[in-house]
Amino acid sequence: MAAMTALDALSIDSMIPALSQIDVDLGMSNPNQRQWIVTSLFFGFAIGVLIFGFVADAIGRRKPVMCSFAIFVVGSLICMQSTSLSWMLAGRICQGFGASGPYVLSIAIVRDAYQGRKMARIMSLVMMVFIGVPIVAPFMGQLVLIVASWRSIFGVLLSYSVVIALWFWLRQPESLSIEKRVPLKIKSVLSNAREVLSNRQVRTYTAAMALAGGAFIAYLSTAQQIFQEIHQIGIEFPAVFASLASTIGLSSWLNSRWVESLGMARLLGRALLMVFCASVLYLIGSLAWPAMPPFWFYYVYLAVVIFCYGLIFSNLTSLALEPLGHIAGAASSVVNSAATIGSLLVAASIGGNLNETVTPLVVGFGVTCLLAWLLVSKIDRAVTVAT
Repeated sequence: MAAMTALDALSIDSMIPALSQIDVDLGMSNPNQRQWIVTSLFFGFAIGVLIFGFVADAIGRRKPVMCSFAIFVVGSLICMQSTSLSWMLAGRICQGFGASGPYVLSIAIVRDAYQGRKMARIMSLVMMVFIGVPIVAPFMGQLVLIVASWRSIFGVLLSYSVVIALWFWLRQPESLSIEKRVPLKIKSVLSNAREVLSNRQVRTYTAAMALAGGAFIAYLSTAQQIFQEIHQIGIEFPAVFASLASTIGLSSWLNSRWVESLGMARLLGRALLMVFCASVLYLIGSLAWPAMPPFWFYYVYLAVVIFCYGLIFSNLTSLALEPLGHIAGAASSVVNSAATIGSLLVAASIGGNLNETVTPLVVGFGVTCLLAWLLVSKIDRAVTVAT
């Protein structure tokens, strides 16, 4: 299950060191177009999450998982053979669509097989691996680039998916019994979607997820440009990226210890405001330098922001899904799909304005987190106190 959930993050973070080479080989007209290689995978993921959750509830887990792995393999082959940006984006959308199945269905399989403390223990192990992938993946991509071209990274991803698919097929029995399956009916799907989107708390936190998540996707898609071209840190990029990613693991662990005493809503609000304040302080502090602030100043700023995002991610989804426990699977699919699509629009507006400074990203973090805070602060006091 941990290896299945890792496929999505591995497909994103392993490619980041190779974006400049892909830019040159595919003849992109604008450096900001390389960001689409990251965001297009999220687009495919958003569609897949919406589909696989409903399908798996109707026909079981094994067939949709194997189908999603097959789609991922096809997407990897397209990317490996791409000679233009359009084919690359088509392959990445296909990869994202395929990677969504193992991600969302691994959680469903754990829920089918375990409950209570056993489920919590298994999910803790799964999340340990999931959080660790962004730390390891850039190093993997950089190592491949040392001995081969960027196309070989897709070969590694393809091989990984085949191994995990084979492991899953041989070792994981069907976890959803026939009597527990829900017939796939358009009417029931629309009814569940309507119930999800008609809930004020769900709508508000989903919008906040789209805003805050958009800035984070913009960070991922611009990381290579900012670190290697604007700040020119060269081959140290994987180590820098990994060290920043590790702060999410730390804050996620701290969140598990703080949430019982402080509550999800309070932790979320403080984290959003901290990102806004850190962004304002960075912009004010940048005035001390006649040109661009040094790398260490930007690194400290990002460390604070990425740490806060561990708290934001840990609590936003839980708050969005909290009123819909009776349709948790459908609600998770709808909320994650809607939030991801909204995030892509936000990320495109931030990344498209990237220039020779990091100001667009800093402003993006500050503005989106402020708007998200304003949204969640409007939730009824009764809801906030309860959570």
